[in-house]
Amino acid sequence: MFHFTGKTMYLVFFLTMFICIPCVNAQLKARYAGVTFRLLGTVGYNTVRIKRDPTSGNLYVLQNNGIIQRVNFNSDTTAATLTTVYQTSNHHLNAPLGMTFGSDGTMYLVGNDSTTVLGTASIVKGIPVSPGSENRTWSMIATTVPYPYGNVYNHRMSGIVLNPTGDSIYVNSGAATDHGEVENGGYRESGLTSIVLRLPIDGDNIVLQNDRDWLRSNGYLLCEGIRNTFDLAYAGNGDLFGVENSGDRDDPEELNWIRAGHHYGFPWRISTDLTPQQFTPYDPHTDPLLSPNAWGGGNLYKTFSNDTAYPQAPDSITFTYPIPSYGPDADHFRDTTTGQVEDASQLGKKIYTFTPHRSPDGIVFDRDSLLAGNLQGGGLVICLENSALITALGDTSQDLLLVELTKDSGNYSAHVIRLVSGFLSPLGEELVGNKLFVVETGLNYNNNSPRLWEITLPLASTTAVRKTHNAQESFELDQNYPNPFNPSTVIKYQLPQTSYVSLKVYDVLGRERETLVNARETAGTHSVAFNAATLPSGVYFYKLQAGDYSSVKKAILMK
Repeated sequence: MFHFTGKTMYLVFFLTMFICIPCVNAQLKARYAGVTFRLLGTVGYNTVRIKRDPTSGNLYVLQNNGIIQRVNFNSDTTAATLTTVYQTSNHHLNAPLGMTFGSDGTMYLVGNDSTTVLGTASIVKGIPVSPGSENRTWSMIATTVPYPYGNVYNHRMSGIVLNPTGDSIYVNSGAATDHGEVENGGYRESGLTSIVLRLPIDGDNIVLQNDRDWLRSNGYLLCEGIRNTFDLAYAGNGDLFGVENSGDRDDPEELNWIRAGHHYGFPWRISTDLTPQQFTPYDPHTDPLLSPNAWGGGNLYKTFSNDTAYPQAPDSITFTYPIPSYGPDADHFRDTTTGQVEDASQLGKKIYTFTPHRSPDGIVFDRDSLLAGNLQGGGLVICLENSALITALGDTSQDLLLVELTKDSGNYSAHVIRLVSGFLSPLGEELVGNKLFVVETGLNYNNNSPRLWEITLPLASTTAVRKTHNAQESFELDQNYPNPFNPSTVIKYQLPQTSYVSLKVYDVLGRERETLVNARETAGTHSVAFNAATLPSGVYFYKLQAGDYSSVKKAILMK
């Protein structure tokens, strides 16, 4: 639903900025047992993302004005500072909206540049000159020809993710319209809008044409029919998911399982609702899902009108449905016949996927299954909006949701639980171990003091993906002894069968610090010494993986 303007700011010096902690009520409220939070400070008005470089362990904040800042954690960990490390003069993007990292520390950015209706988008990469270095060599992977991505519903290019094999990046290119209507300038959707692109990471100044068939024939089209997949993330099993916000009607927001070659319905279908303007006659004044208080691009009954020239859906395409949710949270909807507001889970129904107007704009997964209970392996979704439209549906937003996914017979379903409420326009998130870092933005509702939060999620003391029925023949990871320790401790584990074993140690930021075992071992009890003489005092986690079994325990080093 939201759109960003392309603001640009240039700085000519290397700046270190201290994040000031505002003396206001944080307003956050934990709604799930074991979840805690703390305010680390404020971030820039234009903040849109926070991501972690896996080689250095550093977190970076991206602003829509081109500034990228490193998050510095003070020794007492009660606050943080930001240091500006890159700007437009480095990466040459005026208005970046997406950022991700490769396993080698390469930074990938996607940004947009426009005058009015026409604009271009570019994808660049910054390769570190050495592992962990902030000195990068920047190059252009791809740029577009000028195309009409709009100055009203200007969703543009935003979400970006690296595929598991590390050879391609996937980029969201959002819709130019609300629902396929004619915008000022006479355009609807075009070849480069409402799609997810697939680009090789070794691309060199690829010029992307505004032609759907050209994109498809050159292998650059991953999927189509998305409205605005602002964020994408992989689950632990390697499946890719994207969160998507719907338009100004009361159509549910979507969580999609993103797959090559699929069409997700836009503009002819949003969630499971058919766009009514494809059917004539259409009277927006009697549309039960259209509130007279909706924005409608500033002219509601022009954006929603009897559109006799609305393109017909192609008969040759089968649309892929979003993932159904069974609640119990974020599952309100308006009945398409009566216009009544309903709670899906209270009626024993499902919704595809979230309450309308929530704007789910961030998603990450507990890919290593480190978290406790039903958080384990789940998706964590942040929602941006909180307007009169969602209030009218009996729901609130600007919160953090747990999405528990179940895969059965090749299809997913979800249960959604609210974990934390009370953010002000949260837009970016990054999960590091059991710490979720969330940044707010000032680009929505003029939030003049967007904040950086650290959400601590309960950690599993023992995380078993598969449990053996016979307790005498089970995998088991013991608590290290002694614990706390200085500087050595012993870790024992049991194997019921010959298995390939990986035993690794991580710090609280999720950085791998030591590989203790990486070999095939026979059934029986094994022990290994962990010498932490070169590591600082603190909390560490050791993780055992053997076949389908995985377990994590906490060790405390006290020097």
